[in-house]
Amino acid sequence: MAQVKGLGYIVIEAKDVEAWRTFGTRALGMMEMPAAEDGGLHLKMDERQFRLAVSPGEHDRILCSGWELADDLQFEAALRELSDAGHGVKEGTDEELAARHVSGLAHVVDPGGAPIELFYGPIFDHTVFISPVGVSRFVTGELGMGHLVMVSPKVDETYRFYTDLLGFRLSDTMRRGDVLIRFTHCNARHHSLAFAKGEKPMMQHFMIEVGTMDDVGYAFDRFQDLGIKIRMGIGKHTNDHMTSFYAQTPGPFFVEFGYGGRHIDDATWTTGEITATSFWGHRRPPKPVEVA
Repeated sequence: MAQVKGLGYIVIEAKDVEAWRTFGTRALGMMEMPAAEDGGLHLKMDERQFRLAVSPGEHDRILCSGWELADDLQFEAALRELSDAGHGVKEGTDEELAARHVSGLAHVVDPGGAPIELFYGPIFDHTVFISPVGVSRFVTGELGMGHLVMVSPKVDETYRFYTDLLGFRLSDTMRRGDVLIRFTHCNARHHSLAFAKGEKPMMQHFMIEVGTMDDVGYAFDRFQDLGIKIRMGIGKHTNDHMTSFYAQTPGPFFVEFGYGGRHIDDATWTTGEITATSFWGHRRPPKPVEVA
């Protein structure tokens, strides 16, 4: 079985790229880089040329997530296994490889209808990452960019797609009413991809992790100073032990900004069911009280 190594990047379509430019640089603290596409935006978090790409368009949505394979052999094995399992695979064009700054690229749609890209061989330009607002560092490397939480109309088939064909492993589960959320990992990060059932495929949120708790505190202040809506205040999760807050992006999904995520050792890890989202915090802001 081919083994995905981590979340490499996210590509977003946006009606208002300028809003994402402000959000990405002044709120998240990423570094703007030249984009191959006219009017597009590339945001840098580390040694990669970009981790978050924003393309101008008529919709606000995620266009795809990019998942990294170790090398050309793993990449080719993944494409064979997906094709043998009946999933249509389309290899990327030279122009697409140049836009993503990778050596190999392929497109596939998961059973729930979410487009993904598989790639290998990131191409480096050796530009040093410097956060425009002083973020100490983003936690990436062998852990990948961060994590995604997705909803899917065919959640069981989608879960099997990632675990049976791309090497994801179950970390734990959580029930919220009638909804079962599965958290899966492909490296030591507690989860890189989580699934819940929904009417149509979409991203509920993406998470980025920073190097210190102070980075989270400074970001929490920045978001409020910029007038960005806080969806959930600072708290600590029960499953991945991340201390984080959630905020609205310029798109129809949230970002989780956190520190201190838990790591999994597959040799000793056992799965379980989580019954509370957080040890403490992650409270939604109170609604204004109307005064008679």
